[in-house]
Amino acid sequence: MDKLSEWKLPDQVMKLHRLKLKKRALQDRMNKQTTPAASDAADRECEHNDSVEDGGHKRHNPFKTALANNKKLRAEQVKTSESSVFEILHRVDSPSDSLSTSLFEGAFDRQSGESSGEVKDENEGRESKHIPIDWTLKTKIRFMSTVPFPWNEKLKTSEEASGITGFVRCLGSGSLDTSPNAQFHQCCLVWQHPSLSWVSLFPRVRTGAATGTSSLFASDPKIRSTLFADWSASFRSLFQLVRACQCPYFYVCANTFTCLFRAAGIGGRPDISVVLTPTTRGFRQQLSEDDVAFCMPLKSKARASEGPAETPEAGPEDEDEDEDEDEDEWLESVGVSTEEISKLNSVQSKIDHRREKSVDRTKESLVLVEGVDVFSLFNFLLNCKSSVAAVGPLAGVPPTLLAPVAFHGATLQPLRVRQSRVNVQNASFYSTEVQGPVLPHTVHDLCSLLTRSVEEFSATFANVESTCAFSLAESGSSRGGGETGDQVVFDKEKLSDCGLLKSVLEKFCSPQISPVQLLDTVKFSNNMFTWSD
Repeated sequence: MDKLSEWKLPDQVMKLHRLKLKKRALQDRMNKQTTPAASDAADRECEHNDSVEDGGHKRHNPFKTALANNKKLRAEQVKTSESSVFEILHRVDSPSDSLSTSLFEGAFDRQSGESSGEVKDENEGRESKHIPIDWTLKTKIRFMSTVPFPWNEKLKTSEEASGITGFVRCLGSGSLDTSPNAQFHQCCLVWQHPSLSWVSLFPRVRTGAATGTSSLFASDPKIRSTLFADWSASFRSLFQLVRACQCPYFYVCANTFTCLFRAAGIGGRPDISVVLTPTTRGFRQQLSEDDVAFCMPLKSKARASEGPAETPEAGPEDEDEDEDEDEDEWLESVGVSTEEISKLNSVQSKIDHRREKSVDRTKESLVLVEGVDVFSLFNFLLNCKSSVAAVGPLAGVPPTLLAPVAFHGATLQPLRVRQSRVNVQNASFYSTEVQGPVLPHTVHDLCSLLTRSVEEFSATFANVESTCAFSLAESGSSRGGGETGDQVVFDKEKLSDCGLLKSVLEKFCSPQISPVQLLDTVKFSNNMFTWSD
């Protein structure tokens, strides 16, 4: 029994081990808590010992100058950061400055960049009476103001009825009920197809491998075919409305890409146009095989910024193929063997393949189709298998159609509104958050409504990143047919029944009044808009 009592159980061994670890950690912590004075004294003692060992002559410390310089540099950095912070906080004295400081992200980074001269003023040249047009789809807008908003979440029966009637009939905001609640509700509606209450169809996310969740539509072929037939009728209806200039634009949101159709006259373009992003090399190759001529404006801009380079590829490349044949004939006439020519062509094709593949699913992969080729693209999308996911929770569900006007099979969807009060830097603000598929004209309608009732406000946007290329492709580009005033008047008259308000229609038809710009935040003050991207 005595021998057995000498044995230690595993729990006892681990308990002793943990005690030893705690003692070591406590000892290390106590050793690290030396004060600066103690550390300086230790340094002086070491220097004294070194001087004694060297026969009374003090030895020079080669690191002393470097340490002193580092301390001075750190002190200057701390002083600069403190001054920048206090300067920003002093700006919060007025409500408008506090509002812009709280909403514009990265204020401290911009301040430090300005002090070093590396960053220029972001708002330079970005002030106007009108906000730019942003073709990016948005999932949320948040308005903030120091004074209460003129509307509230609770609608009266007459206000809700007037808002719906005004939106469905495309009437002006003052045609029916002129109350702020009715006008605000009219701005927060959108037409959508399909509409499945138990499935989230916006935003559409790209699905990769099977996640183990099966879809009802994918398992039943009859349901899938019926759903796609209804979607084809709705898509065809919207396309006809755009052709007849009865609809200014609409979006096709698939799992792997998003497509924007715009009527002739929108953005100063004389013909109907379509932009689609992101794309892959295989997708673009299918477009070329179906005789859909397209160009890649963002890819052209990227190459132009890099300097003189080869001409960007656009659509079917029959001219390039003819040049390749001429080069092969010339090489044969020089005496190069057929095997060497095939090797050269193989190497060149691999280089071109890697170059095209590097653009896949990026902003530069955006394609633009105009004129008669839009009809070919419409037929291509009707039969495009990649527009419908084969796996995942949205398997078998056709793309989401979003439009500002009614079309065949469309469902009227309200945007979700939430109001609250927030405190930012000891200041209280009123907040209104609008969630859902926010279309470009909705931003203009809401901001126009606010300018008539609030002197100062700011808005922040949550963008669908994959659609930012829509605005990047249009910003700074020249558009034909929109330079003269006569053309703008013609475009407005041609689109007078498209469903947009007259004030908004003028901005969307003329790129000179409201240029295209990617928006992240917008501030309204002194009857002027300032924005950042």
